[in-house]
Parts: sequence; C-alpha cells; structure tokens
Amino acid sequence: MNKGIRLLTSFSLIALAFSALAQNPPPDSPGYDAWKTSVVLAPLPPPVDEGEVAEAPVGSRSNCDCWVPPDATYTLAMGPNDDSSSPQIALPFNFFLYGTNYNSVYINNNGNLSFGSSYGTYSAAGFPSASYVMVAPFWGDVDTRPANGGQVWYKVTPTALFVNWVAVGYYGMQTDKLNSFQVIITNGVDPVVPNGANVSFCYQDMQWTTGAASGGVGGFGGTPATVGANKGDGVNYMQFGRFDHAGVDYDGPFGIADGVSWLDYKYLSFTTNQTQANVPPVITSQSVCDSMTLCVGELATLSVTFLSPEPAQITTATTSAPTLSNWNVTSNTPGLTADITVDFTPLPADIGYHTVSFTGTDDGTPNLSSSLNVVIHVIQGGAIPPGSLTVCDNGPAVDLLADVLGPAAAAGGNWTDPSGAAHSSTYNPSTDAPGDYLYAVLLGGNCASLGTATITEVAHAWAGNNVAGVYCSDGVPVDLFGLLGGAPQATGVWTSAVGQAFSGTLDPTMDGTGNYTYVVTGAAPCPNDTAVVAITVNQYVDAGLPNAMTLCEDATPLNMLASLNGSPTPGGIWTAPNGTQWGGSWLASIDPQGIFTYTVTSALPCLDHSTTLTVAMDPAPWAGDDGTITKCANDGSVTLFPLLGGGPDADGYWEDPTHASNPGTLIPHTELSGNYAYIVLGTATCAHLIDTALVAALINPLPRIAFVADPDSGCHPLQVRFTNTTPVEDVGDPCLWNFGDGQFGAGCVDVTHIYQDPGSYHVRLKVTTPAGCTDELLRYNVVLVDPAPVATFRMSPDPGTPGNSTIFFTAEDDHPVYYGWSIDGVPYTTGQQANHWFNATLGSEHLICLDVYDRYGCADTLCRTVEIIVPSIFVENAFTPDGDGINDKFLPHLLDIIPAEHVFQVFDRWGGLIFSSEDPTEGWDGRANNSGDILQQGVYVWRLEALPRYQADKLEFIGSVTLIK
Repeated sequence: MNKGIRLLTSFSLIALAFSALAQNPPPDSPGYDAWKTSVVLAPLPPPVDEGEVAEAPVGSRSNCDCWVPPDATYTLAMGPNDDSSSPQIALPFNFFLYGTNYNSVYINNNGNLSFGSSYGTYSAAGFPSASYVMVAPFWGDVDTRPANGGQVWYKVTPTALFVNWVAVGYYGMQTDKLNSFQVIITNGVDPVVPNGANVSFCYQDMQWTTGAASGGVGGFGGTPATVGANKGDGVNYMQFGRFDHAGVDYDGPFGIADGVSWLDYKYLSFTTNQTQANVPPVITSQSVCDSMTLCVGELATLSVTFLSPEPAQITTATTSAPTLSNWNVTSNTPGLTADITVDFTPLPADIGYHTVSFTGTDDGTPNLSSSLNVVIHVIQGGAIPPGSLTVCDNGPAVDLLADVLGPAAAAGGNWTDPSGAAHSSTYNPSTDAPGDYLYAVLLGGNCASLGTATITEVAHAWAGNNVAGVYCSDGVPVDLFGLLGGAPQATGVWTSAVGQAFSGTLDPTMDGTGNYTYVVTGAAPCPNDTAVVAITVNQYVDAGLPNAMTLCEDATPLNMLASLNGSPTPGGIWTAPNGTQWGGSWLASIDPQGIFTYTVTSALPCLDHSTTLTVAMDPAPWAGDDGTITKCANDGSVTLFPLLGGGPDADGYWEDPTHASNPGTLIPHTELSGNYAYIVLGTATCAHLIDTALVAALINPLPRIAFVADPDSGCHPLQVRFTNTTPVEDVGDPCLWNFGDGQFGAGCVDVTHIYQDPGSYHVRLKVTTPAGCTDELLRYNVVLVDPAPVATFRMSPDPGTPGNSTIFFTAEDDHPVYYGWSIDGVPYTTGQQANHWFNATLGSEHLICLDVYDRYGCADTLCRTVEIIVPSIFVENAFTPDGDGINDKFLPHLLDIIPAEHVFQVFDRWGGLIFSSEDPTEGWDGRANNSGDILQQGVYVWRLEALPRYQADKLEFIGSVTLIK
C-alpha cells in the first residue's frame, strides 16, 4: 500500500519543521523556554486519506480494568521537564510496528513512544507522516516542571511495556487542567492486551489539548493533539483522531478536530502487526467489560462504539445474545462512528453463564468486522416465599408486600413489574397489569433476595351506565340494552317499570313511563351490578295536510287554516316565508307569497307537527307608466318597451297611432308621430283584467341642405365663396363646412375659403335644424383648382459659342394656353418652342423673355440673359524688362480660356526654348526660364496653346515679341 504520492505535501511540511528544529537549543538549556515561546510551528494539516489504510485493530476490552495504577514496580521515566525524553529503554521482547520489529524504545514527555530516536516535538502532526516512528496515546505539549505538574511512570515486563502519564499539565507550566492516560505495548501474545492486539490506550479524565507554544490559549485551540500510531513511511499508520477543544463531540478519525472529553475513560486496543488494504472497525467502550457479573432484577445498560479507520466509511453494529430472554437494543446508529446500546435486566431463568457478542462491520472492500465477546454471569440472592392474590379488576388498591408476600418478606426492597420496569409496593387494579411482580431486598451478600407476588384479576360485573330515554306514543319498539352506556355485559336480567319480568324491548304504543332495571351477576370477589333506564312516553299531535293555492291580485282575504287539507288541530302557530310569525289571514295584493308553515307543538321526543300552505298570486296585468320620445328622421330605430316606466309586464303587444300592429320598434324615417299603445292582457286567475300604456312619439324632419360655390374653378391660389342655400326654416346652429383640402369652416350664410394647392375638391356641409336634427350634404368635385402657369424655359446650347450661336428655347409648363417670346424687349414669336441666331461678337449678351397665361387668365413672365461666349487673346509685340514696374513682363491676356489646358513658350532666334509655363498668370521676364540676367535685346518667337470654353478643340497661336532694354 503506497500512499507516499498523495502525502508529499505533509511530508514536505514535516521536513521543513525538522530543518528548523535541527538548530533548536536542547530542552534542558537555559534559553530553551525563551526560544520555544518565540517560535511556534504552524500546525500540520490533517492527512488526506483516499481509502487505503495499512493498519487495523483486532480486539478491544473495556475500561473495567484497563487503567493500571503505577505502584512500586514502576520507574520514573524522567524528572520534571518540558519536551525531554527518557534514555533508550531496552525491551525484552520484540514489538512489531507495521513490518518492523523493535526491541528498544524512547518515552517522550509529550505523550508518545518513539523507536530509533527520541522526539522533543511539541506540536503534533497528523498521521500518516513520513517523519515520526511512534505510538502516541496523546501527542501534545506536556509540561511536568511545576510541583503539581504530574509525572511519567513506566514498567517493563518480559512481554509488555506499561507507561502512565499521571495528572500531567501543559506548556508553559500550566496546571489548571490535567490529563491522565496510559499506553501498553506487548509482544502480541500477552493477555494484558487481549484478543491478539499488541497496543492499548487507556484514559482517565482528559482536560486539555494544546500548549501555548503550539498556539493554544488556556489549554485549547492551536495545533490539535494526535492519538494513534505511525510507522514513519507516510503509508502505514493508525489515527483515532485529533483534539483541540473541550467537549465530547467526535466525528471520526479524519474529520474536523474533536472534543478531548470524548476520550474520558475510553479504552482502545489494536494491533500494529498488520498490513492490508481495508481494516476492520476499532472497538471502544466505557461500559462493557470482557466479563460481567449481574444480579437477577438488576438493570444493566451496555454501550459499544465502533470507529471506522478509513475516511467516509460506514460501519454498522449488531449484537447477539442467544441464551438471554430480554436482551433489548435501545439504540443503534451506523456511521463513521457506529454506536449500539443494550438494556438487560436478568430474570431468575437467566441464572448462569452467557456469552453475548457485539460486531461492527464496515462497507469497505472487502467488508471487514471486529467483534467483542462478553461473558455475563447472572446470579441471585436469597429466595422469599412467593405469594398470590386474586382481585376484582375494578377493586381497591392492595399492598403487594403486606397483602401478598406477607411478613416473610423484609421491608425496604424494590419492586419490578412484569415488563421489567420499576414499580411501587402498591398494586392498583385500575391502572396496573396482572402478573408476576418481582421484589428484591438486599439482606447481605452481592445480590438481593427475591420474591414473586402473583396478581390475578377477575373481570367485574358490568351492567352499563344508567341512562334515560324519552319517546313518543307513536314511536317504534326500542331495545333498551342498546341504550346502556359503557359496553355492558349481555348476561343480565330486565325488570319492567311495574316490577315485572321484562323482555328488554320497549313498545311506546303499549309500555308506559317508569324505571326499567338491568342486573348482571358478578363472579367472586366482584359484586352484582345494576343499571337503570328511566323511560318517559309523551303523546303526539296533528297539524293537518299541506295545500297550495293561487289567487289573483284583486282577490279577497284568505282564511289560511280553513285552506289546509285534513283535520288540523287549532291553536298552532303560522310562520311566514321569511321566518316571522304570521296571523293566519292572507291578502294577495299586499302579503308575501310563498310557503307558510303551520306548526302544532308537542312535548319531546314527539315531534312538533308542521304542515305547509303554499300561496301564490297571479299579478294583475301591468303595462307600465306612459312614456314620451322625440327623434330626428335620420335617427336609428328605438325599442319602445324600455320607455315605459314602472316595470311593465313583458308579454303585451303594441299598436301604432293608426291602431295597426307594431313590433314595438320606432323607426324614425318610416314611422309617424303620435301615440304608440302597449296592451297587456291578464292571465290565469286575472284573465278578466287588461291594462294599456302609451308612448307619445314626435319625429322631427331633417334639414334640406343646398349650397353654391363661386367661382367653382380657377388657378391656385383660388379664393371661393360658398353660399348656404338651405331653406331658412331648416337652419339652426351650427353649420359646419369641410372644404375637402383638410380645412374646415363654420357659417350658416356664406363663407370664403382659399385653396392653396391645385386639385379637384369635394365639399361637405353639415346643418343642424332648430329642433336639433343634423344632416349633411356632400358634393363631389365642387371646386377645380388648376396649377398657376409658370414661365420657366430651358435654352440649348447654353451658352452659345461662335460656332454654335443658334439658341433653341422650350417652355417647360404645359398648362398655359399662350406663350409669347421677346428678345431684347422686342416681341419675337409665340408658341411653346422658339429659336434665334445670335451674332457671335465679343461680349455679346441678349435678354430673352417668356410671357404665359392659362384659360383663367392667370399669367407669369420670366426673363433670362443669353450669352455668346467668344474667346479672346491679346498679345503685346514688345516689352521692356527694366524693373520700373511698367511693361516688365511678356504675358498673353486670355478671356474664356480653360486654364488647365494652357501652354505658353518662348524661343530664341535659333529655335532654342528659353521659357515655358502652364500657368496662365505667369509671364516671361526676359531671362532664361525667368532666372539669371536679362537676355539681349532682339526679336523672340512665342507659341501659345489654348482651349476656349465650351469648345472641344485646342487652338495654337505663334507670334514674335521684341525685348527692349
């Protein structure tokens, strides 16, 4: 099992710790204490276990005799010290530690045994560790220097080493809390550590975990103390836990640090002579010995704990006691720590020897178990003669000692009931169970004297509870036995109310009022029992038979009692449908309808007799209250019925003003003004009645709308006057206009509106009559607005040139009916198109005008200037570059020439190029390329390339110029 790879981190930390300790002063040097308080090693992290453990405990025993007090055979391991160790101690036996035999050992003051070398390390590491070879019952910072700081004792036998840390304190020199613990190591055969184990740990009261040099405060916190064994190879180890605080909490070997009091009076035993992948659970206990003596009647509670050495393993505990009768498991909790508790009270039948077992089985691979066998010896004290007593099960309480066992039993003992629970000396038949009651009294010796008081109960006679019954003289027979309460016995005898034998069945039509008795005979020592049924028989009454009647609303008052069927008893009470008391007379026109109840009362249990009279009213026909309605001829149809007031009947019919049938709907544009009649006929008991209601209808006419527009056509913007020609009597207010272009107006005589945009417009006029009736007239295409003429025109070419000076003119607006052209103010021609040839002279410009008007006389005029572009070039024939600012440069003057196409050159008389430029603004100043000295006076040839505007071909000009100095 190689765990070295996953333990590298712990190993590295331990190595670093030992590197630091290599330079530590020895524990007995004067400066050791100062050094120790200044250097506190960081606590090592708990080991990370992933399922493989190399060691396993193989047995256990309880603390019944695990603590071996040091006596004269013991030797003091070392004097008062902090972090010291004993000299090397030879062992007369081989101690096997995970594959290695050792025959010498060091006892280290800090709660551990080491092999090969001593350790003064006071801050404990978790196991496994590659740095320590040790067995550690409690590796912590022990300090025995104070006078009451405790001592470490040891004893060597041929087969075992005993080491006891007795009431030791902690660093630095603290004795407010003390620990006592023990370790025994053996050759694996010595029975002092039984069942083949070779290591045991035993604890008394454990009060501290950590010294101040390891980060502890008041004995707790900081680096936890470690309990276990370690080979020192980082692989083979046993860890029971790490402890850093007070308390009894414990979550297993590898969880968070635990409470040190969990160790109190614990016994742990295991073997280090083992290497395998899975290890069985470790057994620990505070209450179970490997052999126990129990007395009959003495309650014993046995608890065993199994620890799972591997992290995250689940151990399940079981127990077996095949020869014991009341071996009772009271709790059993599986887990990393499995706990099982058993209660056992020996009975006389258990006297003798019994072997019981506790087994813990883990869920590792393979499943392994650890078992603890306990031999229980059950013994008994002296015998007390038994007694017995028969009691009635509802009788008085008895004294078990005085009334059953008698004077042969001494007082002062304890009683146990048949279930094994403690009991008083008093037996109460009402609450206690019959059976054998065990009495135990200590009269000398180890076990109490026992006696058995046997109680037998006899069921008491039970006739049931007294009851009373009240019945009506018209009732059915009644079985009186069924009335008795409390489940009476059925063996009794009945006696009637007149003292005669009685069957037990009461017939109310024949049997009278009185007490009927039921007697059950009791078996000794129980008496007879009697129950009484007190019977009362009352007489019944008759309220008659029900009836139902319907009357017309105009009927005379009704005598209600006379209207019932049968022969009702007078003197009853009438109740109205709403539950109120009623007088016995009903008037259809004003009284409520429904079910009236007539009730004649009687004594219970005879029921009050009731019957009903259902009265209903046929209402007189009701056409409702008269109504009126006024409508315009263009209003929608109206249902006449809702115009009636007073909630009229819905089953009537309508007649129009001419008495013709009408469906009850007024259609204003087809109906007449006048009275519309609603007629309702009576039905059933009111068939002799009829009712009529009138709706007076007035239908107002609509306005006769007319209007004119002047003008009704023209060019935009067009102002139109609209005149309302509706008859005056039809005109009220308001009169609203919709001009069709998104604009609106109001006016009942005439209105004026300007149409800004061309188009054909629909016009709508809405008129309200003096009576409030509104109608509207929509006329389509009332106004036509044409676009105003626009005297725009285009010219081609534009501008003209000497080679293309005939200009064509085209008017762009197609709507005018007249086009007139003039040139320079002189009429020229008419028509949408015209053309004219212009003389191409320099600076030639002409004004051309277009006059247009449409069919409505709307006119427009536009005048534009026509240009004839004639390119012009002027070149001097001499210049004087003498620096006087006048005629100093030779530069051609250009008009209407494209600058980008400009080339100007000057040559001397031999044809040599002496100046060239493409910049129209740059001239020749008489020097070669405009630099150096002025050339000699004389004639020079120039050349000019130019592209006139609006022409496609370049022009070339050549001439001469005279340079004069």
